[in-house]
Amino acid sequence: MRRLSANYIIPVDKKPLKNGIVEIDDDGKIINLIDTGGDLTESQSLEFYNGVIVPGFINTHCHLELSGFKNKIPTQTGLPNFIKHVVDLKRNNKQIDFKAIELYDSLMRSNGIVAVGDICNTNDTLRTKNRSKIHYYNFIEAIGLGKASDIFKYNQELETQFKQEKFSTSIVPHAPYSVSQELFDLIKLEAQAKNTVLTIHNQESADENQMFVNKTGNLVNQLQAIGVDLKNWESSGKSSIHTIIDLLPRDNNILFVHNLFSSIDDLNTISRKIKNSFFCLCPLSNLYIQNKLPDLKLFLNYTNQITLGTDSMASNKSLSILDEIKALSLNFDYVRFVDSIKWATLNGAKALKIDDKFGSITKGKYPRLNLITNFDFEKMQVTGNSQVQVLI
Repeated sequence: MRRLSANYIIPVDKKPLKNGIVEIDDDGKIINLIDTGGDLTESQSLEFYNGVIVPGFINTHCHLELSGFKNKIPTQTGLPNFIKHVVDLKRNNKQIDFKAIELYDSLMRSNGIVAVGDICNTNDTLRTKNRSKIHYYNFIEAIGLGKASDIFKYNQELETQFKQEKFSTSIVPHAPYSVSQELFDLIKLEAQAKNTVLTIHNQESADENQMFVNKTGNLVNQLQAIGVDLKNWESSGKSSIHTIIDLLPRDNNILFVHNLFSSIDDLNTISRKIKNSFFCLCPLSNLYIQNKLPDLKLFLNYTNQITLGTDSMASNKSLSILDEIKALSLNFDYVRFVDSIKWATLNGAKALKIDDKFGSITKGKYPRLNLITNFDFEKMQVTGNSQVQVLI
């Protein structure tokens, strides 16, 4: 057994404990959480750390298989150009960069990330995940406006490969603009039958909404430039999410990712129509691709539904949830640390349906523990110099 203490322990599901003590058994299970009332006395075998102890981080949106694309895409060129660069890189780089995949899996672990919702278009990450200490939920991404049955069959075959290795896995839509109604229908039927977790890129650019309103804009142009046939694709005159919301299952957990150009009406519609909706924010990726952040105040009514993601090394400088928290703190001074930590831990665990084990420092759970150092105790906030150290 280990007994750990710090200036503060943030259980997440309870109030912060000043000079609290957490006791963990040899398997990493929380066996006790002690509120000292701030009055900590030295005792045998107690480990005291300068900083804040929090649960292991949950990264609800990542593309591990794009790890080899670090620094290969220009920054701040907008989503349509980013998509073109990714497609070109995939077409011109046939050799899988397994070393990069292994490196960033390892770095996520050292950055205190214990579980990841990972987008998969191939089985390139399977070998690394089999050896990883991270819990992966694999989202097999369906994409294409062609023959839905052929696309879905490929996704089912890929899904089977991950399931054979005992991974949590589901088939999910890429984005509103890249999935046909027929393909949405197939995804919905399977999701309802298996009660799986879904995720979808949502309103990542203004061009996405423009495409749905009147079939114009840079996204339309770039999709056609990379060979996507939009001849039979019709605009709806509404925002993208209002157009496709009824094509999604109402009762499944669904992560809506980015939401960079979502309005309050869009968020209200999602929350009203999807019983278990979550909003995943990836601030550093948004800054990398478009130098823009979501209007965070719109999301504060849904603070129990916000999660955090890193996206990929194609659109980020690191795969660190702490870096995402720091970006939010830097750009939105009204965001409380206790809220951003909840987004980074318990909310993400609930979204991925792993909150029975991860997400909070709760008796009986195995959340693993991180220490955040260089913390501003006066403001109770991270600083630009804050770092994470894995304790458990």
